[in-house]
Amino acid sequence: MIENIELRHLRYFLAVAEELNFGRAAERLNITQPSLSRQIQNLEKELDILLFERNQRQIKLTLPGQIFLAEVEQIMIRFDQGMRVAKRASCGEIGQLTVGFQGSSMYDIIPVSIKAFRDRFPDVEIVMQHMTTSEQVIALGKNDLDVGFVTPPITDTNLEVEILLQEPLILALPENHPLAAQSEIAITTLANEPLIVASRDRGCGLYEQIFDVYQRAGLRPNFVCAAREMQVMLGFVAAGIGISLLPSHVKNFQRTGVVYRVLTPEAPIVGLSIAWKAENLTPALSAFLEIIRSLAKSLA
Repeated sequence: MIENIELRHLRYFLAVAEELNFGRAAERLNITQPSLSRQIQNLEKELDILLFERNQRQIKLTLPGQIFLAEVEQIMIRFDQGMRVAKRASCGEIGQLTVGFQGSSMYDIIPVSIKAFRDRFPDVEIVMQHMTTSEQVIALGKNDLDVGFVTPPITDTNLEVEILLQEPLILALPENHPLAAQSEIAITTLANEPLIVASRDRGCGLYEQIFDVYQRAGLRPNFVCAAREMQVMLGFVAAGIGISLLPSHVKNFQRTGVVYRVLTPEAPIVGLSIAWKAENLTPALSAFLEIIRSLAKSLA
């Protein structure tokens, strides 16, 4: 069993095999010629193979030496390739990243951050998973996701959660609603209005945030309908079933029959956060988080 051969022995052998001169090989390796000769002799002894034929005039590879040279060249190529791959992996340049997001989210930062990351790290495969916030929390806990774009509050203490964007709530009204004539609408005027909300099981925290807004205004919300997707909620508004309080980015949905109005006093909410498991912080994930933070800062 060969135990004492090290990578340096292969480099020494390769230098001598290419130079076919111990003096030039020693100079190339920056070691003394006697030391190089001893290292080659030790290699031959360890392999129990004569690699070089030597005389006073020249040295040449034996047939086993020629075969060994071809294998060593492949070993060194693979080793150098492995070093490059390992270095790229340590910098987050290769690998896979599984990212969760909510299907109804219209935050520009999500597609923009994905594109920015792909442009910078084209060899990292990004797998997008359409999930609600509650589904993402479960998937992160089970290590089925690397990172998720979520809507707080998140109560799982095993996750790192970082706020990316904050925005106010706005009022979505049927276009023929009496309040639609006003540019700003006081929350206190919504006391008896039928309210369409996000389903509590949607896991985005919007239901709780709206309830809190009403409670602080001393109102009791008149819930008439709940839906999982914002498009469906806006459809109910357009049909005149009720009004809805939604994050301001919902204005990106240009829905016929729906108008948006500013609420007073402004009702700020946490719009979007990013969540991950600290123990699963890979170089690729670290690079992804840095890109997201930079984009979020530019959008703030």
